[in-house]
Amino acid sequence: MGAIVARAPLRVALGGGGTDLPSYYREHGGFVVSTAIDRHVHIVATTGFQRSYRLKHLEWEEVDDPTEVRHPILREALAHHWGGGPIELASVADAPPGTGLGSSGAYTVCAIKVLRLLAGRDLSPAELAEEAAHLEIDLLGRSIGKQDQYAASFGGARAYTFLPDDSVEVRQLDLNDEVRRALRDHFLLFFTGRERSASDVLAGQVAGDARVKRALHRLRELAHETSDALEAGDLDRFGDLMDEHWEAKRRRAPGTVTHEMDGLRTRALEAGARGVISLGAGGGGFLLVYSPDPERTRAALDGVPELRFGLEARGATALVG
Repeated sequence: MGAIVARAPLRVALGGGGTDLPSYYREHGGFVVSTAIDRHVHIVATTGFQRSYRLKHLEWEEVDDPTEVRHPILREALAHHWGGGPIELASVADAPPGTGLGSSGAYTVCAIKVLRLLAGRDLSPAELAEEAAHLEIDLLGRSIGKQDQYAASFGGARAYTFLPDDSVEVRQLDLNDEVRRALRDHFLLFFTGRERSASDVLAGQVAGDARVKRALHRLRELAHETSDALEAGDLDRFGDLMDEHWEAKRRRAPGTVTHEMDGLRTRALEAGARGVISLGAGGGGFLLVYSPDPERTRAALDGVPELRFGLEARGATALVG
């Protein structure tokens, strides 16, 4: 078989982050709203004439036994989703890891997708998301939630309900054309310049802690309100909810909002932005800014790296097969 190329989208979380952690949703149920964006993780894999496992990611590896692979996601993906012998695999991403865009979940989804395709055993989006979540949460023991794997598997703008029995309800948001244009043209991603591990940031945030639990309850409520505002086409209300999310995440764990992030948020709001939220676990990464006057806001944040994006309707997809 020739090379297989697959890609999985990154995502922008619009509300409810943290309620997708098993330690929370298994007791209270979680709810997250997010949209996939047209920035991706790409992986190409082939078995042609390989004598060893040759892997290119942020590093270069060549090993004779897949158990010797240093990259934890690829090692577990090969152990549980591949039995076809030596393979060559290379990956690239449209954004750096650890920046709040769900890159780890997208990478895991894409790795499983390409290995399954190469073996001729594809998975449904729900199966793919669950396998990816199992790999990261159960096999690797990471303190993360499940929203990233679902966003990468399903694509689109969706609401995800995480039920105590570990099942997940997936619903596509009913957005009018004005809201879709706004998400594309008036929502801006600015990079704080700091990368971090979501698992490390979240590891100390125990869902049983009363302060954390109250904050997560509020984040779940805000996600429902966010979903309602978006489907009603009420972007002003959504801007207000972004600010409430900012404060709720700060209450959940003060370290999720750094001094630099506060400064960038202030600059954006003073330049006409209606709302700002930190993405992912916080502590760095990207900020999502909603501005009715995006060029004014961009000018005020001149020098801050921006990632331009559009919406992505598709989830993990094979490009060549």
